[in-house]
Amino acid sequence: MTVDLYSWDVQSGETHAGACGVSGDRGRALEALAEALRDEPPGARGSVWLVHLKLGRNPEYDYEGLLATGVHGPQTGAVTVDAPT
Repeated sequence: MTVDLYSWDVQSGETHAGACGVSGDRGRALEALAEALRDEPPGARGSVWLVHLKLGRNPEYDYEGLLATGVHGPQTGAVTVDAPT
């Protein structure tokens, strides 16, 4: 049985890794990304991915596809999360 999971992460600048997480609910993952972006300085970027957990001796996430990207706008300060282009 495969369960859909949603991984989200934020990066601010070239080297700063921000908040990240995994949710079993797509909507909650999108909300968490937007909330985390608001906590980062303007220019921060993030993404939400569909993932599946691959079980085995060394469990890992299998990234299936990019669902959304987000940005904390450097000019306006607005946070947007949209489907990738």
